[in-house]
Amino acid sequence: MRKQHLFFLFILGIFAPGCLSAQTEDLNKLYNDALAQWTDGRPEDAAEALKYVVYRSSGEQPGLSAIMDISVILGEANKNEEAMAYLLKGDILKPDDPYINLEKGWNLLSLEKDLDAKTAFEKVFTLSTDQSLIQQARLGLAITQARLSGPEESISVLRSIYTAYPYLLTPAAELISATFEKLKKRQHALTFLKETLTYDPRNIQAEINLARLFEESGYYVPAWQTYYTLSDMDPGQKFFAEKKTKLAKYVKGKLEDLLYWTRLAWPIHNHPVPYAAQNLLKIALYADPDGIPAPVTAFSFICNSDFEIVDQLRGKVASGHAGNQWTARYNTMNRVIEILDNSGSPMHTTLNPVRIEQKTKGGVLLIKSPEINMAIAGVNRGDKEITGELSISFAGPAMRLINIAPVETLVPALAAQYAEGSKLIEELKALAVVVRTRLLGLKREPPHRLENYDICDSDHCLAFRGLQMETDTARRAAELTKDEILYADSAPASAAFHRACGGFTEDGVDDGAGRLKKISPFEFYSRTLAAPPDNLLCLAKDKTTSSDVYWTLLLNPRWIEARANLKYKIGYLKAIIPLKRAASGRVLTLRLEGTAGSAVLNSFAEISRILSAGTMRSALFGVKPVLDGKYPKFFILRGLGTGNGRGYCILGGHGMADNFGADYRRILSHYFPYYKAKKVTGSR
Repeated sequence: MRKQHLFFLFILGIFAPGCLSAQTEDLNKLYNDALAQWTDGRPEDAAEALKYVVYRSSGEQPGLSAIMDISVILGEANKNEEAMAYLLKGDILKPDDPYINLEKGWNLLSLEKDLDAKTAFEKVFTLSTDQSLIQQARLGLAITQARLSGPEESISVLRSIYTAYPYLLTPAAELISATFEKLKKRQHALTFLKETLTYDPRNIQAEINLARLFEESGYYVPAWQTYYTLSDMDPGQKFFAEKKTKLAKYVKGKLEDLLYWTRLAWPIHNHPVPYAAQNLLKIALYADPDGIPAPVTAFSFICNSDFEIVDQLRGKVASGHAGNQWTARYNTMNRVIEILDNSGSPMHTTLNPVRIEQKTKGGVLLIKSPEINMAIAGVNRGDKEITGELSISFAGPAMRLINIAPVETLVPALAAQYAEGSKLIEELKALAVVVRTRLLGLKREPPHRLENYDICDSDHCLAFRGLQMETDTARRAAELTKDEILYADSAPASAAFHRACGGFTEDGVDDGAGRLKKISPFEFYSRTLAAPPDNLLCLAKDKTTSSDVYWTLLLNPRWIEARANLKYKIGYLKAIIPLKRAASGRVLTLRLEGTAGSAVLNSFAEISRILSAGTMRSALFGVKPVLDGKYPKFFILRGLGTGNGRGYCILGGHGMADNFGADYRRILSHYFPYYKAKKVTGSR
């Protein structure tokens, strides 16, 4: 009897480990501990813990969840054989699951088992009616068909995505372009690449492909323009700089006149703007991405009121009339600043800083054609309207421009700039309050307090294109909310804002998609596969413009390697592994694995710079490598939202005003539930 009992326990231990685990272990706790390891940046430890959960689990849960999570972690690490083993286990636990078949398709594709991958992708069509899954499977099928049957078969599948599913327009258009290029149809390829950038202007890979294709097609001027754009975005890449220099010989006239910066013949403002000398802010103009104002060698200016030139030591030295175009330039030979009138005659030459002051308060000055060394990257060189005074000081062999203006004069232009042409008064009123709160916060704690200015006009502080962005509706919105800012109890609040949250903000505000209750590898991955819900506040009515909310990039490892190797020497890129994640799912750290070594990137700024030359929309993303042999052919990055997700969602505010008729106080209380909009006190 005793022998029979021992034999029974032996058999039980082999065939039913889960029966014992139910008595001795809490598998749900083990599973949750594994998820904590994953969010803490230890995906390998998490995978081992999840494998144990699978081994000890006797039923569908938590074993199936652990299997799906393992498949995501292993897939990111290019461990496709091992991922397939677990997906096959999942198939036993839950036969005919569309997600399992979708993941089998991607892993089989990277294993170059193309016929099996095709079968797995096609099976999704019969297992699900969810258009998100079906179209994601079609994307995988199109890539598979290109390998199996050539570009003709692939393009028909891609066209079906392109015409039916707006949330994959960008990768579909990009792959259609690549297919047409293989078919020697370059004009069609160019058309679809341009469309790719229409759907997602931040698609760095499409920009690179377009530059190359322009050059190969003999369109040298647009090739130069595109390579210039790339070298401006990615200044560390010698390849782009060399192409820009090589192709410049085909450009006739001034190079900067053929680029994308705003050029204004005359001031947009014919009359002064409302002006009260309160809360003056020093703004460094023409700043680079690090907030450092670029040295300006010359610029022209036109005022809409009479003005005076004031020397720091000698006082008033010249005056001019409204509508006359004068010039300020740095004389490199004599190392002086020269002020020339509209006829080109010198009006003042000085070794001292000077100011341009307008005789009428609120007069507007247009800065025209600033000359900045073309080697300085990331600077918006567009013409710009300002009010207040313009300070001109020395910055090496050039000039530094600082605008001193009241906060309130900036509010209408910034609200209109961020609203991008919207005429919805309640949306603009909400933006006016948020922008005013932000500006006053920057004045209280200036980011550049150790320098001779408070803020800069680049994204480093607050991008400011100029007063010409102002609209009548934005001006009215600023007037109707004059002096209103957000308060937290009795103290002024710090109002952050971003373009699109993608469904939920970092502060926990639900914009229609809801924050994941429990973040796991598969739950986050499946969120990036799903189409955004129709009631999402920040989702545009025109779904072809949805890349602000839901985006997909196909990144060539060549350019990631090139950027990474400037600092880290990783060799050829093998894998991109997200490590630490915030509770929302945002990637905090990320590891690059290469043939010569690995590198950990510890901030989103560095992650974005190395993966996409700083163009990545947000840190809410996942990675899916597609291998060609041993190495990735490209990485699919699927992401949500644009910006850091903090505070006010600009497109969400638009959605509330447009779709629900919400007034500005309701919009503000949605995004700032603990703040109140009140009149500012203590202005000076």
